Amino acid sequence: MEFQDFLKSRLATWLLGIAVVLILVAFARVSLQKYRIDKEIGKLEEQAQKIQKDNEQLSHLIKYFNTEDYQERQAREKFNLKKDGEFVVGLPEASEEAVAGASSDSPSSNIQKWFGYFFGAK
Repeated sequence: MEFQDFLKSRLATWLLGIAVVLILVAFARVSLQKYRIDKEIGKLEEQAQKIQKDNEQLSHLIKYFNTEDYQERQAREKFNLKKDGEFVVGLPEASEEAVAGASSDSPSSNIQKWFGYFFGAK
């Protein structure tokens, strides 16, 4: 009978209450840890998808770089090559003096240029 009396006592109620609180705290910690882990898993899955997408884009670029069209275009641009029967026209590069002279020929402002454009005056 002593055990039943102990269960009915205030001490048993307090011990049971403390045990319930400790179990709830432990459950809350585990739940919080699970939430954080799930959140981290979500971030890692997003990164994996992004990396997969980047890999697909890079593989498409590699396929394009290995095509004859791309290699031919690069050969034309970098090495100044041409096909048989083609004519190539070379233009001299503009010197810095010519570029600077073209911009300083007219000292008028932009507003004056627009006024001259619409009203025929310079």
